[in-house]
Amino acid sequence: MIRLDLTGSTVASFTVGDARHVVDVRQGCVTCTAAREMLKLGVDPAEEIDVQRDGKRVLIPCKSVGWWAALTVVEDAERGPIFRLLTSTERPHGAKSASRVSDCPEGATPVSGSPVREGIA
Repeated sequence: MIRLDLTGSTVASFTVGDARHVVDVRQGCVTCTAAREMLKLGVDPAEEIDVQRDGKRVLIPCKSVGWWAALTVVEDAERGPIFRLLTSTERPHGAKSASRVSDCPEGATPVSGSPVREGIA
């Protein structure tokens, strides 16, 4: 399991091997972006990510690197952040092919088809 430490809403850090990596995003989901970076570093897509803030788990249950890498977030002025599954051409190698609402973030509510709105931090 890889621990992903959130700092604020746009920065996260994780360790692969002996190296600490920092991801800073200006828009979108830092967890999804970090998962795609992990895949680039050769992390097994089946490895779970333990997302934490201040030493406390914030996303339960833990999901795999490939699962998070298959998602992106689009900001909607009226509905807030909307999770969207990446298309097969957008997904990086190793990203899970999720296609059901049950494959989307815990606590998510469907919004017009495959995109979902996240209901948790």
